[in-house]
Amino acid sequence: MFMDSSSSSSSLPITREEFNAFHSFDRALFTRIVVSLKEDITQSFQVMSFLIYLDRSVCGSKLISNLVSLPDHSINAVVDEVQICRRCLSYTHFPTFLASMGSINAASIPWIRRMTREKLTLAVIHLNRNEIILEMTDILNTICYPAFEDICVLFETHKERKFIQFLCGQQGTSNRVAAGTSNVEGQHVRADERTVFLKFSKGYPISEAEVHDYFTRRFGDIVEAIHMGGGKRKDQAMYACMVLRSAAKIPEIVSDGLDRTKFTINGKYFWARRFIPNRKIR
Repeated sequence: MFMDSSSSSSSLPITREEFNAFHSFDRALFTRIVVSLKEDITQSFQVMSFLIYLDRSVCGSKLISNLVSLPDHSINAVVDEVQICRRCLSYTHFPTFLASMGSINAASIPWIRRMTREKLTLAVIHLNRNEIILEMTDILNTICYPAFEDICVLFETHKERKFIQFLCGQQGTSNRVAAGTSNVEGQHVRADERTVFLKFSKGYPISEAEVHDYFTRRFGDIVEAIHMGGGKRKDQAMYACMVLRSAAKIPEIVSDGLDRTKFTINGKYFWARRFIPNRKIR
């Protein structure tokens, strides 16, 4: 149950469905920013908290709904300006901020100035810095995190599944994982039937070598290939696709084929689960 964040503390509790419906425009804009514009999720939370602040405090509750109707390139321009505003908020002294931005000046947010009818400039934002930061923090906790949580889960799951399917040869071939079958224990077993999906903790990167050494020490020579994904460098991957030589080894790694099993490598936690191909999901 949730409390309606737009009302007083005496409001009746509302359901998640009602909460999400109330913030439908916020959810639609967040989805556009993350999915269409491919912005980082963490940064997108911050962008939305600033835009909702403007919607509440300056624009009379029409800014978000108006933004949703704009094309992607226009939303992208607004997002870029919000990032400038956020950087402005991070500086204690306004002249230092301007000096750090080079060609950026106090009038360099035309979209935001136009949306706020020239009420908001970078100078005004910095003047109200403490108030805005407090408001954004409250909005993050009371609106953004609860309203966008399910969107983030679906988006990350979609990315992970596309990554695994590609590596398992369902969308092409990989130079290290065969797209076809493997003769294992007298049966022909597809690569995706022998795949374990590994999910790492954010901020605790685990390398491919660490994964390979860990499972080899614990279970023997069971690993056919490991592919890391979700990070700019392999040692910063957020998840991995580990193809085993035998599907029979999966129950030794994952206690329940549908649940995640927790492991620790060098003090860093990660989780393993059986990969379920799309053809098995209705």
